[in-house]
Amino acid sequence: MRRKNLVVLVSILLLVLMSVTLTGCREEVTPKTLRVGTSADYPPFEYVDEQTQEFVGFDLDLMRLLAPKMGYDKVEIVNMDFDTIIPSLGADKIDVAAACITITPARLEEADAVEYITTGQSLIVKKDSTFEPKSISDLSGKKVGVQKGTTGEETIDKGIEAGEASNVDVRRYTSVILGMMDLDAGAIDAMVIDTPVANLYSTKYNYKTTAELVAETAGLFVKKGNTTLLNALTNALTEVKGTTEWNNLMEKYFGGS
Repeated sequence: MRRKNLVVLVSILLLVLMSVTLTGCREEVTPKTLRVGTSADYPPFEYVDEQTQEFVGFDLDLMRLLAPKMGYDKVEIVNMDFDTIIPSLGADKIDVAAACITITPARLEEADAVEYITTGQSLIVKKDSTFEPKSISDLSGKKVGVQKGTTGEETIDKGIEAGEASNVDVRRYTSVILGMMDLDAGAIDAMVIDTPVANLYSTKYNYKTTAELVAETAGLFVKKGNTTLLNALTNALTEVKGTTEWNNLMEKYFGGS
Protein backbone atom coordinates (compact mmCIF):
# COMPACT_ATOMS: atom_id res chain seq x y z
CA MET A 1 0.00 0.00 0.00
CA ARG A 2 2.79 2.34 0.90
CA ARG A 3 4.53 1.46 -2.38
CA LYS A 4 1.41 2.49 -4.28
CA ASN A 5 1.24 5.79 -2.41
CA LEU A 6 4.93 6.39 -3.17
CA VAL A 7 4.33 5.88 -6.88
CA VAL A 8 1.44 8.35 -6.79
CA LEU A 9 3.57 10.91 -4.92
CA VAL A 10 6.46 10.58 -7.39
CA SER A 11 4.03 10.98 -10.29
CA ILE A 12 2.62 14.18 -8.77
CA LEU A 13 6.12 15.61 -8.22
CA LEU A 14 7.05 14.86 -11.82
CA LEU A 15 3.93 16.61 -13.06
CA VAL A 16 4.74 19.66 -10.91
CA LEU A 17 8.32 19.78 -12.21
CA MET A 18 7.15 19.48 -15.82
CA SER A 19 4.63 22.27 -15.25
CA VAL A 20 7.31 24.57 -13.81
CA THR A 21 9.69 23.75 -16.69
CA LEU A 22 7.07 24.40 -19.36
CA THR A 23 5.98 27.62 -17.69
CA GLY A 24 9.60 28.78 -17.73
CA CYS A 25 9.80 28.03 -21.46
CA ARG A 26 6.79 30.26 -22.09
CA GLU A 27 8.33 33.31 -20.39
CA GLU A 28 9.02 36.13 -22.84
CA VAL A 29 12.12 38.30 -22.58
CA THR A 30 11.34 42.00 -23.02
CA PRO A 31 13.43 43.40 -25.91
CA LYS A 32 16.00 45.97 -24.84
CA THR A 33 15.00 49.22 -26.56
CA LEU A 34 17.26 52.20 -27.33
CA ARG A 35 15.23 55.43 -27.31
CA VAL A 36 16.68 57.86 -29.85
CA GLY A 37 15.58 61.49 -29.71
CA THR A 38 15.55 63.48 -32.94
CA SER A 39 13.84 66.29 -34.84
CA ALA A 40 12.71 64.64 -38.07
CA ASP A 41 12.56 67.73 -40.25
CA TYR A 42 16.17 67.88 -41.41
CA PRO A 43 16.96 65.83 -44.52
CA PRO A 44 19.28 64.09 -45.17
CA PHE A 45 20.02 63.62 -41.46
CA GLU A 46 16.49 62.86 -40.23
CA TYR A 47 13.07 63.11 -41.87
CA VAL A 48 9.83 61.26 -42.54
CA ASP A 49 9.67 59.13 -45.68
CA GLU A 50 6.68 60.38 -47.69
CA GLN A 51 5.73 56.91 -48.90
CA THR A 52 6.25 54.74 -45.82
CA GLN A 53 5.78 57.49 -43.18
CA GLU A 54 8.77 56.00 -41.36
CA PHE A 55 11.56 57.98 -39.71
CA VAL A 56 14.66 57.75 -41.91
CA GLY A 57 17.89 59.63 -42.60
CA PHE A 58 21.61 59.29 -42.01
CA ASP A 59 21.43 59.74 -38.23
CA LEU A 60 18.55 57.33 -37.73
CA ASP A 61 19.89 54.63 -40.05
CA LEU A 62 23.23 55.00 -38.26
CA MET A 63 21.60 54.48 -34.86
CA ARG A 64 19.80 51.38 -36.17
CA LEU A 65 23.22 50.11 -37.24
CA LEU A 66 24.89 50.93 -33.92
CA ALA A 67 22.16 49.72 -31.54
CA PRO A 68 22.81 45.93 -31.87
CA LYS A 69 26.52 46.52 -31.33
CA MET A 70 25.61 48.41 -28.14
CA GLY A 71 23.55 45.49 -26.82
CA TYR A 72 20.09 46.69 -27.83
CA ASP A 73 17.42 44.67 -29.64
CA LYS A 74 15.43 47.51 -31.16
CA VAL A 75 15.40 51.28 -31.71
CA GLU A 76 12.51 53.58 -30.83
CA ILE A 77 12.59 56.97 -32.58
CA VAL A 78 11.23 59.81 -30.42
CA ASN A 79 10.44 62.88 -32.54
CA MET A 80 10.47 66.32 -30.87
CA ASP A 81 11.35 69.98 -31.34
CA PHE A 82 15.11 70.41 -31.73
CA ASP A 83 15.54 72.69 -28.73
CA THR A 84 13.98 70.08 -26.40
CA ILE A 85 16.26 67.18 -27.34
CA ILE A 86 19.23 67.79 -25.01
CA PRO A 87 16.98 68.56 -22.00
CA SER A 88 15.11 65.31 -22.72
CA LEU A 89 18.34 63.38 -22.06
CA GLY A 90 18.57 64.83 -18.57
CA ALA A 91 14.91 64.04 -17.95
CA ASP A 92 15.46 60.38 -19.01
CA LYS A 93 12.89 60.67 -21.79
CA ILE A 94 15.45 59.41 -24.33
CA ASP A 95 18.77 57.53 -24.23
CA VAL A 96 20.64 59.01 -27.21
CA ALA A 97 20.21 62.31 -29.07
CA ALA A 98 20.84 62.03 -32.81
CA ALA A 99 19.87 65.13 -34.79
CA CYS A 100 23.00 66.62 -36.37
CA ILE A 101 23.68 68.36 -33.05
CA THR A 102 26.80 70.50 -33.05
CA ILE A 103 29.16 69.89 -30.15
CA THR A 104 29.53 73.10 -28.12
CA PRO A 105 30.89 73.87 -24.63
CA ALA A 106 27.38 74.82 -23.46
CA ARG A 107 25.89 71.52 -24.62
CA LEU A 108 28.75 69.55 -23.06
CA GLU A 109 27.76 71.06 -19.72
CA GLU A 110 24.35 69.37 -20.09
CA ALA A 111 25.27 66.10 -21.81
CA ASP A 112 28.18 63.96 -22.99
CA ALA A 113 28.91 63.42 -26.69
CA VAL A 114 30.94 61.46 -29.21
CA GLU A 115 31.94 63.09 -32.51
CA TYR A 116 30.65 61.40 -35.65
CA ILE A 117 30.58 63.85 -38.60
CA THR A 118 32.00 67.20 -39.72
CA THR A 119 29.44 69.85 -40.56
CA GLY A 120 29.07 73.67 -40.40
CA GLN A 121 26.60 76.54 -40.76
CA SER A 122 25.87 77.91 -44.23
CA LEU A 123 23.74 80.61 -45.83
CA ILE A 124 21.22 79.46 -48.42
CA VAL A 125 18.98 81.52 -50.73
CA LYS A 126 16.64 80.86 -53.64
CA LYS A 127 18.48 79.86 -56.81
CA ASP A 128 17.19 82.83 -58.81
CA SER A 129 17.95 85.35 -56.04
CA THR A 130 20.24 88.29 -56.80
CA PHE A 131 21.02 88.44 -53.08
CA GLU A 132 24.14 86.32 -52.47
CA PRO A 133 25.43 86.94 -48.92
CA LYS A 134 29.00 85.87 -48.22
CA SER A 135 29.19 86.88 -44.55
CA ILE A 136 27.07 88.03 -41.63
CA SER A 137 27.79 91.66 -42.57
CA ASP A 138 25.86 91.13 -45.81
CA LEU A 139 22.70 90.40 -43.81
CA SER A 140 22.17 94.00 -42.65
CA GLY A 141 18.61 95.10 -43.33
CA LYS A 142 17.58 91.58 -44.40
CA LYS A 143 15.17 88.94 -43.08
CA VAL A 144 17.06 85.79 -42.08
CA GLY A 145 15.66 82.47 -40.90
CA VAL A 146 17.21 80.22 -38.25
CA GLN A 147 16.03 77.13 -36.38
CA LYS A 148 15.52 77.69 -32.66
CA GLY A 149 18.15 76.18 -30.40
CA THR A 150 20.73 75.62 -33.16
CA THR A 151 24.28 76.89 -33.55
CA GLY A 152 23.04 78.62 -36.71
CA GLU A 153 20.85 80.79 -34.49
CA GLU A 154 23.78 81.29 -32.11
CA THR A 155 26.11 82.28 -34.97
CA ILE A 156 23.73 84.96 -36.25
CA ASP A 157 22.94 86.30 -32.78
CA LYS A 158 26.62 86.57 -31.85
CA GLY A 159 27.43 88.28 -35.15
CA ILE A 160 24.71 90.87 -34.59
CA GLU A 161 25.80 91.41 -30.97
CA ALA A 162 29.38 91.95 -32.19
CA GLY A 163 28.18 94.61 -34.62
CA GLU A 164 28.92 92.62 -37.78
CA ALA A 165 25.42 93.40 -39.07
CA SER A 166 22.58 95.73 -38.13
CA ASN A 167 18.81 95.89 -38.57
CA VAL A 168 18.64 92.13 -39.19
CA ASP A 169 15.14 90.69 -38.86
CA VAL A 170 15.87 87.22 -37.45
CA ARG A 171 12.97 84.78 -37.88
CA ARG A 172 13.17 81.83 -35.48
CA TYR A 173 11.51 78.55 -36.51
CA THR A 174 10.81 75.37 -34.59
CA SER A 175 11.32 73.47 -37.86
CA VAL A 176 13.78 73.97 -40.72
CA ILE A 177 11.03 73.01 -43.16
CA LEU A 178 8.92 75.98 -42.00
CA GLY A 179 11.88 78.26 -42.63
CA MET A 180 12.55 76.83 -46.07
CA MET A 181 8.87 77.27 -46.94
CA ASP A 182 9.12 80.96 -46.02
CA LEU A 183 12.34 81.26 -48.04
CA ASP A 184 10.62 79.72 -51.04
CA ALA A 185 7.67 82.10 -50.63
CA GLY A 186 9.95 85.15 -50.38
CA ALA A 187 9.01 85.89 -46.76
CA ILE A 188 12.70 85.79 -45.78
CA ASP A 189 15.85 86.58 -47.78
CA ALA A 190 18.12 83.79 -46.52
CA MET A 191 18.21 80.77 -44.21
CA VAL A 192 21.06 79.51 -42.02
CA ILE A 193 21.31 75.69 -41.88
CA ASP A 194 23.94 72.96 -41.56
CA THR A 195 26.29 72.79 -44.54
CA PRO A 196 25.42 69.20 -45.63
CA VAL A 197 21.72 70.10 -45.54
CA ALA A 198 22.32 73.32 -47.47
CA ASN A 199 24.29 71.39 -50.07
CA LEU A 200 21.46 68.86 -50.40
CA TYR A 201 18.88 71.61 -50.96
CA SER A 202 21.20 73.28 -53.48
CA THR A 203 21.69 70.04 -55.39
CA LYS A 204 18.12 68.75 -55.46
CA TYR A 205 15.92 71.81 -55.11
CA ASN A 206 15.61 75.42 -56.24
CA TYR A 207 18.18 76.90 -53.84
CA LYS A 208 21.88 77.78 -53.73
CA THR A 209 24.44 77.88 -50.94
CA THR A 210 26.28 81.21 -50.90
CA ALA A 211 28.74 80.82 -48.02
CA GLU A 212 29.72 78.74 -45.00
CA LEU A 213 29.82 80.97 -41.93
CA VAL A 214 31.53 78.53 -39.57
CA ALA A 215 32.86 74.95 -39.57
CA GLU A 216 31.59 72.59 -36.87
CA THR A 217 31.57 69.00 -35.65
CA ALA A 218 28.34 67.16 -34.83
CA GLY A 219 27.95 64.59 -32.08
CA LEU A 220 25.72 61.86 -30.72
CA PHE A 221 24.74 62.81 -27.16
CA VAL A 222 23.88 60.84 -24.01
CA LYS A 223 22.89 61.89 -20.51
CA LYS A 224 25.66 63.59 -18.55
CA GLY A 225 27.60 61.06 -16.51
CA ASN A 226 26.24 57.94 -18.22
CA THR A 227 29.71 56.60 -19.01
CA THR A 228 28.47 53.07 -19.65
CA LEU A 229 26.21 54.16 -22.48
CA LEU A 230 28.76 56.67 -23.80
CA ASN A 231 31.46 53.98 -23.96
CA ALA A 232 29.11 51.54 -25.68
CA LEU A 233 28.19 54.23 -28.23
CA THR A 234 31.82 55.22 -28.78
CA ASN A 235 32.96 51.63 -29.26
CA ALA A 236 30.12 50.84 -31.67
CA LEU A 237 30.82 53.97 -33.71
CA THR A 238 34.54 53.15 -33.86
CA GLU A 239 33.66 49.66 -35.06
CA VAL A 240 31.34 50.95 -37.82
CA LYS A 241 33.21 54.01 -39.15
CA GLY A 242 35.04 53.36 -42.39
CA THR A 243 33.30 50.05 -43.04
CA THR A 244 31.23 49.19 -46.09
CA GLU A 245 28.06 49.83 -44.08
CA TRP A 246 29.27 53.32 -43.12
CA ASN A 247 30.33 54.12 -46.68
CA ASN A 248 26.97 52.93 -48.00
CA LEU A 249 25.19 55.34 -45.65
CA MET A 250 27.44 58.20 -46.73
CA GLU A 251 26.77 57.40 -50.37
CA LYS A 252 23.03 57.06 -49.82
CA TYR A 253 22.53 60.35 -48.01
CA PHE A 254 25.46 62.55 -49.03
CA GLY A 255 26.56 61.14 -52.37
CA GLY A 256 29.64 59.68 -50.72
CA SER A 257 31.05 63.03 -49.58
